[in-house]
Amino acid sequence: MFWFIVLLLVVGAGFYFYQKMMTIEREVRAEQEMEKVQTPAAQEPKKQQEKIPKATVFDAGNSLAAVVPETSDPTTLKGAVLAEVTKQAGMKQTELYPLFAETSKKQLQHLLKEMADDGILRREKQGSSYLLYPA
Repeated sequence: MFWFIVLLLVVGAGFYFYQKMMTIEREVRAEQEMEKVQTPAAQEPKKQQEKIPKATVFDAGNSLAAVVPETSDPTTLKGAVLAEVTKQAGMKQTELYPLFAETSKKQLQHLLKEMADDGILRREKQGSSYLLYPA
């Protein structure tokens, strides 16, 4: 009788873990599908994109007054992120996530890596996060 109860417990635990693994697999597949939907627009050829997008500002005399990166516009997400990093140079990347709660963590990670690749900001690895500095 004892062995029968042990057998039932082992079978029950196996079924429970099988169900847990199936749930995790469904979540991962759904996440991958979301990435597939979002990535086609982000996979534009790199040759068409400039390294640092710039907006040209002209004065009244129509001469070049300044060349300002378009990321300095605080109404865009890039501009807002750059403003926060400039305000708190050396902040951890994980400290940035709560400040932009309306944007997903994955989108912010992608944006920060893109900005670092474009030379807009600098990331230094520290533990499981990065320290962010304006370039």
